[in-house]
Amino acid sequence: MRDQYRKKPDQRPQLPPHNDDDDCGCNEKDTATQKAINTERKVYCNELDTAASAVYQWEENYLGWKDLKKKKKCLFIWTEKNYQAVRNLQITKGNALSQFNEGIKTNTAVFLKANKSLSDGLKDIVKKLKGVQTTVDALRSAACDLKHCVHEDCNCTQWGILTNNWGNCKGPRPEIALPAECQDIEDKFKKLFCIPEALYKDAEYTLKASADVAGIQVFSNIGSLESLQKSLSDSAAKLDKYLQDTVKKDQDDLKKVTDDFAKTVQEFAKSKNIVYNKRTEFEGLLDSTGFFCCPKCGCVSKDSDCCKPRLQDCKEKICDICDEVKDTFSNGSEPDNDAT
Repeated sequence: MRDQYRKKPDQRPQLPPHNDDDDCGCNEKDTATQKAINTERKVYCNELDTAASAVYQWEENYLGWKDLKKKKKCLFIWTEKNYQAVRNLQITKGNALSQFNEGIKTNTAVFLKANKSLSDGLKDIVKKLKGVQTTVDALRSAACDLKHCVHEDCNCTQWGILTNNWGNCKGPRPEIALPAECQDIEDKFKKLFCIPEALYKDAEYTLKASADVAGIQVFSNIGSLESLQKSLSDSAAKLDKYLQDTVKKDQDDLKKVTDDFAKTVQEFAKSKNIVYNKRTEFEGLLDSTGFFCCPKCGCVSKDSDCCKPRLQDCKEKICDICDEVKDTFSNGSEPDNDAT
């Protein structure tokens, strides 16, 4: 309905005069018939005043409900949008985050297991390299002892026989034919003395390197991933629960707003219908009071013969109205007079 019913006081329809001395412009205003008509008209005029007040009242009521309906509609739309946004976030992100976190939890468990296996392997390597270093150290000690023995005077003869290097050896020098395997035996002894030392250094370097690698592996603190993963899991669960709780709350709010908006629409439609009814009553009373000013019945006979009935034509027209009503509201079938 347009706001055509919002009328300013000076724009409202003028009510017809309805006092006893009102002049409707009738030629026979002083006759007994016209006075009787005026008396009856006054009743309609009083009802017209009441109907006009009711129209003004319900027009304002209608406009108030119209403004309220507009505001409730906006509230409903925004509440619905907010609910849909949170609901979609919970479905697309909350569930996805929970599922993604389960994958991280599984991968973290596998990674921690592999890390423990690596740590155990590195520790075992360090332990075995310590054993290698101990063994090589014993070999180096043996080589060192042999080197000291070589240069002792009591072993001068044996050294001279093996290497043909008699040095400061005193006494006879036996002539012994050495086998081919003993050729360059002095160089072989030198290697025998230095190789264990080199092996010990290599073992020392290897042990240190393996210990450093094991230390780096421990320092990397891979085990902290478990607590980080648990913290992430708890945070994801809290977020998902918050979204679910918010969705439920927004769903309840949306239902309340929807019910309230539907009630407002019903009241608005009710007010709109009443405005139409009040306007119809007002227009009917307005037409009636206007007719009662100077009613002119065209069906009254103006024949000069006063002995004839003057209202015969009025009776027939009223009967015609009865026939029209019957044709309008009848289903077209004649009643069965024989029906019992």
